[in-house]
Amino acid sequence: MSSKPLQIALALLAASPALAQLALEPYWSVAPVNATTFPDSNNLTRGGGFNPVTGNLLVASRAGGTGVRILDGATGTEKGTLNVTGIAGGTFALNTVAVAADGSIYGANLVTDAATSPFRVYRWANESAVPTLVYSGNPGAGRFGDTFAVRGSGSTTEIIAGQGGTGVATATRLFHLGTADGSTYTPSTLTVTGITGGDLRLGLDFGAGNTIFAKQGSALRYVSYDVNSLTATLTSSFTLGTGGGTAGPLAYADGILVAYAYAPTAGPNSVNVYQVDSLVTTGNNVPADFELLGTSNANANGVGGVDFNADRSIVYVIAPNNGIHAFRVIPEPGTWALLGVGSALLAWSIRRRA
Repeated sequence: MSSKPLQIALALLAASPALAQLALEPYWSVAPVNATTFPDSNNLTRGGGFNPVTGNLLVASRAGGTGVRILDGATGTEKGTLNVTGIAGGTFALNTVAVAADGSIYGANLVTDAATSPFRVYRWANESAVPTLVYSGNPGAGRFGDTFAVRGSGSTTEIIAGQGGTGVATATRLFHLGTADGSTYTPSTLTVTGITGGDLRLGLDFGAGNTIFAKQGSALRYVSYDVNSLTATLTSSFTLGTGGGTAGPLAYADGILVAYAYAPTAGPNSVNVYQVDSLVTTGNNVPADFELLGTSNANANGVGGVDFNADRSIVYVIAPNNGIHAFRVIPEPGTWALLGVGSALLAWSIRRRA
């Protein structure tokens, strides 16, 4: 038998001690300037997303007026703004943005009660486009617009938003927008069974398949959903420890979860990374690694934004009152698959030689 598979496996596994240590490495940071200048220290900059087509980070902000800043994903340098013609309504006319795989950009306002002021979702075809309104309505009385996530592209685009608890004791609704043609969007509201009111408000992202991760209180919620039957059910709950602060805004990709932990009063703010298949449902899950932010300003609202770049090797964190940050994810999520191949090859080679 050829020894080549064994040689490949041993080479991969020899490198694994360095590669397998999941870690964060600071890449760039933009510190808060003052109360009114972007990025501000007055709760005006709360969310955003990475554009995989342009390589830019898009950040929604009310500093200097409602807008979306375009930042170079490699440096954090500001490059321009999106057109916001026609965007209006709500407690905040635009609170956050997220980007689909094809570069289509979606943004949401913030409403404290969608029953009295419609929740609105906008779409930009690209960074030079004028926005169009794709949804305006009431997904269920309560607060919407703090959490907002997008995945897919064209006819596979999915958009989700979580219901907050303001004025609604049982705020457990997941709002979903889907499309069959990439231009007409169908709204659905799913009540999630098994969670606590408001659990979808501070952190929300898609998991694998028809699942989501959500966070507000002490528990990270893992939920399965079915748009056809309009059902959503809690699958698992996990307690997340942090390097400082309370875990809230989050992003998931390829088995890795990154959570921004905010300080309700002045104190440490941190960015934390977890290997999802290592999480346990009992006890405290400490992060595989964390980085403290350079400022310790209070984020009393607990909001913010987290998103990965296209190949999941960089994660971006919008930390209200504490700036905008980028971190390298080491190893890159794809490395776990490579290590798995190495382990499988080694096991196969040993069996063949026995």
